[in-house]
Formats: sequence, structure tokens, C-alpha cells
Amino acid sequence: MTAFHDTDDETTRTDPDLAAPWAYATAATRRLGVPDGIEQRLLHPRQRERISVPFERDDGALDVCEGYRVRHDGVRGSFLGPHRYYPALNGDDCAGLAAATTVSAAIADLPFGGAAGGVAVDPTALSQDERSRLTRSYAHRIAGVDRGDDVLVPEVGTDRRTMARFADAVADDVDAPRTAAVAGKPPAIGGLREIDRAGGHGLAHVTREVLETDRDRPLADATIAVYGTAACGVAAARLLEFRGGSVVAMSSDRVGLVAPDDGSGLDTNLVPSYLERPGALAEYDDGTVTGTENVLECDADALVLAAPATTITADNADGIRADLVVEGTVGAVTPDGQRALEERGIDVVPAVLATAGRPIAAHLEWIRTVGRDRMSDARVTNEFAYALTDAVEDVRDRRERCDLSWRAAAYSVGCSRVAAAHEVIR
Repeated sequence: MTAFHDTDDETTRTDPDLAAPWAYATAATRRLGVPDGIEQRLLHPRQRERISVPFERDDGALDVCEGYRVRHDGVRGSFLGPHRYYPALNGDDCAGLAAATTVSAAIADLPFGGAAGGVAVDPTALSQDERSRLTRSYAHRIAGVDRGDDVLVPEVGTDRRTMARFADAVADDVDAPRTAAVAGKPPAIGGLREIDRAGGHGLAHVTREVLETDRDRPLADATIAVYGTAACGVAAARLLEFRGGSVVAMSSDRVGLVAPDDGSGLDTNLVPSYLERPGALAEYDDGTVTGTENVLECDADALVLAAPATTITADNADGIRADLVVEGTVGAVTPDGQRALEERGIDVVPAVLATAGRPIAAHLEWIRTVGRDRMSDARVTNEFAYALTDAVEDVRDRRERCDLSWRAAAYSVGCSRVAAAHEVIR
């Protein structure tokens, strides 16, 4: 195996730009001419909460972490949003994620508002018992969940078991079915089997839709680079390959792999495990080890950004050679980076559209949980695809009618629907 341009990207990897949704929402509300009162409702969270989360370590010591919950806007329904365990998490991050979720849920035309929260902690430094005690402590101390207005969804650092523990901790307080306060829970307590892959499946679906319909590039003839080996990126890469696309480059946040020149593409079932264990890459013979910047600069039809980090800025946008960039995480492209890409004719599909699969899947699980519709797994799969296709078509229609970028059109659709809901209840 050969290696080239193999560098340490430690200085280029940053926390995601979670202030970006506010800039995009502000631009959308001004473009739409939203009344000042409603605009202020959209641009300021309804509630921000910061709490101390004490929990017992396995050795009996007491530790305390900072916890957050931001409820952005609930005019369209219950507060849905990601729940993170991440060392650098803060209230502003949660506010940005909550605003993006409000817009994303509205784009998908779901009866949800946006929220986000979590704990500033490194989950890899906790045992399973410590994570359980931390989750239950957070659940008991966060305010407002007893009204049954919150639906937490697993994201960075959390998983199905986290959701199950949270649901169990608040079950006696929530005025709804026992597990209605969460989505993404284990199938044993009513969760959808595929919901942990919903983000990746949605990302793949949107990427294919835009490539084939808007770029006139059949997936079977398309090349894709995937930056990031989080679950969302891995699921997207595998589904795109399964449906005929060729994944020619993948990277973790430290090292990348580029496919051979024979056009065979990477084996997406094997590559992620090697990328997460850089020491094992010497054993992988069907690709070239490279620096992560080579994956970003890969000459591909589509570049999927799936790392929970800011990846493209004005400083490196000139090196991007893909025809289409798809945000798999909020804040992956900065506003300045977006402008630099657009000046070069590179379309950017924003995370509020590309990751709409997460709130769609959460809604499908939620309506099953509250007993409104006992949908079969096959019907859930179909409803998921239909809802995603409708969301893309709605944004595409706004983009073409108003001559907007994908991002501007997506925020325009989402903000207009939220504003309309506020207008009818004024």
C-alpha cells in the first residue's frame, strides 16, 4: 500500500459552526418579509436551560457536569431534537442545533418544533453504569419534560440505550405513553429497527435525488467522497454503494483512503472499521492511505460531509473539486465557505434538508408510540421515502421559482411554514 500527502489535520479540525443556522434563518426571514414580532419569535429560543448534572462514579466519587436543554419554537408541535454527550457542548451550540431542527422539521412538514440538549461530557470516559446514572440525573433535573412536550433523539455521543434510560427516568412524570418522550429507542420498547440508520439513509436519499434530478448524473455513473465515519456517514456510504454509486474516497477525522484508479471504488463494508483503527490500515490493500484533506479535495461528483465538525471554510473552499457538496451535519460549511463554493458554481445542499430523515423517522416512531397508527415496517420504509422526496421537491420548487441557492431555498421553506403557524395563532 502506498501513502501520499499523509498529514496530521489536528489544527484544521474544529467544532461545528453551530451559529450558522441563526445567520441563515435571519436572512430567510428578512427575504420573506416576516412581521417583526414573528421574526423575533423565530430568531430567539423560547427557553434556554443550563443545569448541573451530578452523578456517582463507579468508585463512589461524586462528579458534576454541565447540562443543557434549549427549546427553540413549539408552534407546530412538540419539541423534537438531538441529545448530545460531547465534551465541548455549550448552550449556544444547543441553540443552533435547536433552530436548525425547527427549520428541518418544517421542511419535512412535520408537527414538531425544534429543540436540542445534552451534557458536556466525554462519553468514552464513562462506564455503562456511569452513563446510566448520568442520564437519569439529567432526566430528573431538566425542567418541563413532565408536560410531555419533548421528544429527544440520539445523536453525537448518545444511543438507543441512552434514550431507553431517559424514557424510564421520566415515565412517571410524562403525561403520555411511557416512552413518548424519546425516539430512537430500542425495538424492544417500541423503537423502529432502522432509526439509528435513518440519518444516513436520508442523507443518501437526498444525495441521489439531487444528483439524478438536478445534476443529471445517474447514481450508477456517479462518484462520491464521504468525509467522516460517524454512523450517519457510514450508513450513507453503504446505501449509495448498494444503489450503484461508486464511493471513491472516505476519511475519519484523522486519516483517509482513496480508491484505486481501476474504478472499483472502496468497499464501504470494510473501510470504516479500518479508518477507525489507523494502525490496521497497513493491512488494507484496496486503496491508498492519504490525509483527510485529499478526501475533501477528491475529484468526485458529490462530497458528503458527515463529520460533526466545521469542514469547509473560506480558507479551504478553493480546494474543493466536487460538483456537489452535501452537508450531513449542521455547521459543516461556514457562511463564508458557502459563498466561496457558490462563486465557483458548486451547489451545497444544507443539513436542514439533507438530514431531514432524522425528524421524519422520529415522527414515524412517535406516532406508533402514542398509538395513533400501528404501521408495519414496510409501510414505515415507504412513508420515510415519500416524506423525504416531498421535502426535496418542496425545496427544489422554491429554489427554481425564486432563483435561490439550495440553502436559501431550504431555510425559506422552513421559516415560511413556521411563520405561517405563528400568524394563524396571533
